[in-house]
Amino acid sequence: MRDTIKTEDYFQEKIKLNTARIEKFETTLRNTEPANERGIRLGKAQLSKLYLDCAKATYSAGADLSEMYVYYIQAINYYKDVCVPVDSLYNVVDFLSIGVLFQKSKTEFLPALEIMVEKFNSQDGLICFLLQYLQDKPLEMRQSKLSYFNQLAEGDDKIAVLSSELSHWYQHHKSASWYNSHNSKNNTYCGYWCFEIAALSKIFKIDDKDFALNPYYPYDLAHC
Repeated sequence: MRDTIKTEDYFQEKIKLNTARIEKFETTLRNTEPANERGIRLGKAQLSKLYLDCAKATYSAGADLSEMYVYYIQAINYYKDVCVPVDSLYNVVDFLSIGVLFQKSKTEFLPALEIMVEKFNSQDGLICFLLQYLQDKPLEMRQSKLSYFNQLAEGDDKIAVLSSELSHWYQHHKSASWYNSHNSKNNTYCGYWCFEIAALSKIFKIDDKDFALNPYYPYDLAHC
């Protein structure tokens, strides 16, 4: 187990239920007429969410990282088809950050991430930075909607900035759809994981041993 809030049984049951829903949605999608663009879009959006939830739940339950990776690939392959500029910045950052953490396999998912960012149509500094890293391009630190990244761009102590953000990360995401989901009666909780700080720690080659004590930091994923 990596999560400290729910039990392994909880996550296994959630993955089981999500898998059943995935099968139904994929069957429906295969039988949907191509002309029904709205139905196809809604189906792919829901499948992307279900697969990403499975990726997070699998990680939370303590499974091998290869299992998380399989779900991640499926999630991004659906999401690249439905991403739009009004989507949540947090979702796009999560997809890119997980990609950085699975960097060794990037040839399998980088084209999908590039399509996703193009459709999201964002010049946000953090999004551009993560994508540039995956593309092996020179890294440029532009302004972001996330203030801590701007502090990094201004040259502030990287360890101190990331440590502070990690400490306040959960509270900074009150507007996220998953905030407080561990109290939901609908079992929507998949685990709270700060993939972006892990990705930035990897990019900046930061000694993150102290971060390992934080319940939101995916330490082993940062070193996979």
